[in-house]
Amino acid sequence: MPLPEEKSQEEKNKIIMGSFINEIFNNHDLSSLEKNFGNGSIKSSTQVQEFSQFLSDFFNAFPDWRAKIEHIIAENNLVVVFLNGSGTHKGKFRGVEPTDREVNIRSADLYRIENEIITGHWDVIDQLDLLKQTGTLLLGEIGN
Repeated sequence: MPLPEEKSQEEKNKIIMGSFINEIFNNHDLSSLEKNFGNGSIKSSTQVQEFSQFLSDFFNAFPDWRAKIEHIIAENNLVVVFLNGSGTHKGKFRGVEPTDREVNIRSADLYRIENEIITGHWDVIDQLDLLKQTGTLLLGEIGN
């Protein structure tokens, strides 16, 4: 059993993920991707570059984007993070002109951490809800 002043690996992993989420989604610091997805990661350099480009486009469209961690759960080398993000649609995003609407998106992300580096990432994001909130998809359009 760890001494009281020592943190378990799960606690360390939660701290790593909390810091990563804050750096990326609240400070929009894309350099955090390279720092946290190491060379031994399943995320190749190309995937990190693609994710970085996506986030750059996303933050241009939602410049005031912020995310709040609702829950963070760790077991062994896995960390699950439930996020609640919000921002205002101020720029073009995926072909959709700015709507000036505030949007709120929830996501569930699973990360694998090995030697303090993110080596795996999977997520579920309600993108349909994003389209509804920006007014680019009306409820009556679904299934027509």
